[in-house]
Amino acid sequence: MIIRSPESEVKILVDRDPIKTSFEKWAKSDHFSKTIAKGPDTTTWIWNLHADAHDFDSHTSDLEEIFRKIFSVHFGQLSIIFLWLSSMNFHGAHFFNYEAWLSNPTHIGPSAQVVWPIVGQEILNGDVGGVSEKYK
Repeated sequence: MIIRSPESEVKILVDRDPIKTSFEKWAKSDHFSKTIAKGPDTTTWIWNLHADAHDFDSHTSDLEEIFRKIFSVHFGQLSIIFLWLSSMNFHGAHFFNYEAWLSNPTHIGPSAQVVWPIVGQEILNGDVGGVSEKYK
């Protein structure tokens, strides 16, 4: 025996285009900012487009808000730098020849630039004396 819940009919009205958009308006260079109204005849509008996003004084006159934005941009930049450094650290630790160096530390120099043998590992790491055991 199958028990089914009674289904209620629900009608949902959806406006397919609630915000009217116009590509003709977007094609004009001054729709975003009047300072870049010179148009694509010069490269000034490209520089102004980039500079306006970083000109916090034009956004607001509240010094506390400006300092808060600068502080948050600073930490955003630091997060990108530390992400890049951590990826370098990860790849340096992953592609190493530590096992080969431990087996013969007098003749094999440590290297963090291991490339798999399919692309010429022996040639690339020949100057440090060998390759990792897991890549042989």
